[in-house]
This record gives sequence, structure tokens and C-alpha cells, in this order.
Amino acid sequence: FLGHPEVYIVIMPALGISSEVISVNSRKPIFGYHAMVYSLIGITVLSFIVWGHHMFVTGMNPLLGGVFMITTLIIAVPSAVKTFNYLATLWRGNIRFTPAMLFAIGLVSFFISGGLTGLFLGNASLDINLHDTYFVVAHFHLVMGSAAIFGMLAGVYHWFPRMFGRMMNAKLGYLHFWLTFIAAYLVFFPLHFLGLDGVPRRYYAFTEFEFMKKWLTVNVFVTWAAIMAALAQVAFLWNFFYSIYKGKVAPQNPWESNTLEWTAPVEHIHGNWPGEIPTVYRWPYDYSKPGHDEDFIPQTVPFSQTMRSNLPHDFEGNTEAEKIQQDWETANPVTENKG
Repeated sequence: FLGHPEVYIVIMPALGISSEVISVNSRKPIFGYHAMVYSLIGITVLSFIVWGHHMFVTGMNPLLGGVFMITTLIIAVPSAVKTFNYLATLWRGNIRFTPAMLFAIGLVSFFISGGLTGLFLGNASLDINLHDTYFVVAHFHLVMGSAAIFGMLAGVYHWFPRMFGRMMNAKLGYLHFWLTFIAAYLVFFPLHFLGLDGVPRRYYAFTEFEFMKKWLTVNVFVTWAAIMAALAQVAFLWNFFYSIYKGKVAPQNPWESNTLEWTAPVEHIHGNWPGEIPTVYRWPYDYSKPGHDEDFIPQTVPFSQTMRSNLPHDFEGNTEAEKIQQDWETANPVTENKG
């Protein structure tokens, strides 16, 4: 009951980070904002009632196993909502393939591939054969291990200029992504086939049973892929620490993001902002709005300065902004072109 939410909590921050990174680098509002929030709540609540899927083979009452099978498969619904919304945000977006964006897309890839294998393990009849095999190792390390790590790395690359006032090297970032992305799949994808053949996990030697010996070559291949993944992190560590001291000085808002932290000066000062604390007027996803000269509008820009790009839903719950817009429309009536 407690341990399983501790597992799911690993992926939650990574999902939030990826939502921000994908929206910023797609130059579009996050698709289905409310659905994204509700799906996070749904995953959180359901994480408390799915732990029984680890106990299908312990002799539990079959009826109780059916209950846990249903709750386990239901958690695929909010997970699918997040996945589809990520893809819809990317669809027809003006995508900027920064290192942060690549790692966020990598999270989506692992979340899909690892999540699909979870449907097999959530089925009690299939789990009887797959339980405690390398299939479980492959599933978990894709959907929770690799996806969570890629989300965290996306956050590091995205907010590094804000944290240290310098830019990370983009070329090293691309190298780091591709080596890590390829190596992660080379490590964990072959393990599915070991699990389907019944190879159990937690055995230190593949020579204990005759049927496992044929997978020795695959195990060696996976080991070399894991070494490749580890070496890829050397590029990241060098890039991270070198950029802290020697990286290019970052502009105030290198990603042209709308959120409040990018309005603070690059130099770290007490209170973050000189003088008065800025006022937030709008939500953080005003990207590519028709009628505005630039494709982003920071949260600190009042509606009175963006009259031509304001939309009706911008004023929900903001009567002052709605009155400003109505006054402007009265003073600037739209004339119909009959030519």
C-alpha cells in the first residue's frame, strides 16, 4: 500500500517537467491542460490500489486478483491521456529540437514502450508466466527508470541557464541524448525476450539452468550496452560542470518561455527581482497567439498590452481584464469589408 505509491512518485515530477519543456519547444499551449492535471491526480490515487498485481502468484483469492487486475489496467487510462496530449501538443507545432526537448520526447517514447508491456503484466493469467522474469525488469526500467531519468535530464538542460546563468554546450547535449537513448533501448528491450522464455530475474549466473545458457550471448550484449550508457554520462558530467564555470553567458530568456522565473535577471540577487515583485496576469502557455508580433507572451504582460491577440477564454474569472478588452473593442470597432 505504501511502497507502490513510492514507485509512482518517481515518474510524477518527470511528467510535469516534460509538460513544460514540450510546450515551450513546440511553441504551443499544452494540449488538454485540465485533462493533464486530472490525469496526474488519477495516477496518484490509483497508485494506492494497484499493489496487488505483484501478488497474483502468492495464492491470493482469485476474486481479489480480479479486482487488482481491473485497478491496474484502469491506470492505463490517465497514462494514455498524458501520452496522447503530449503527442497532440507536438502535432503541427513549430518544434525546436533543443537537448531538453529531445530528452522530453525520449520520456514519451519510454513511457509508451514501457507502458504497453505493463498491460501484459496487469493481466493475471499472463502474469502467472511472466512474474519475476526479465520481462518485469524490462518493463519497469523502461517506464519508470528510463522515462523518469530522461524527464529529469530534460529539466536540467532546460533550467540550467536559470540556475547557473550559463548555457550548456548543445552539441554535447545532443551526443549525450543519442548515446543514452540508443543504449537504454539496447539494454532493456532484449530483456523482454528473456522474460518470455521464462528466464527468472535475480540470478547471478546464467549457467545454473540449461535453458538459460542460450541467452548468455544476449546477456553479454546487454552488458556492453550498459557500459555504453554509463560512458554517455561522462559527456553529460563534463558538460554540466564545465558549463557552470566556462559556459557561454546565458541571456535572460534563452528559450523564449512565458513562465515567471525567466523574467528574473540572470544575476542571482536577493529576492530574485530588483524592486517590486512582478504581477502575473495570464496562464503560462500563451504561445503562437494570432495577432501578436512574437510567438510568446510572458505571464507578466497585462492584457491591456495585447489587445489584438486576446481571446474570450483569457478573461475567465478576470473581470478587470474583461472590462479593459470591452472598452478597447468599443473604441476600435471592427468594420466589415464588403469589397
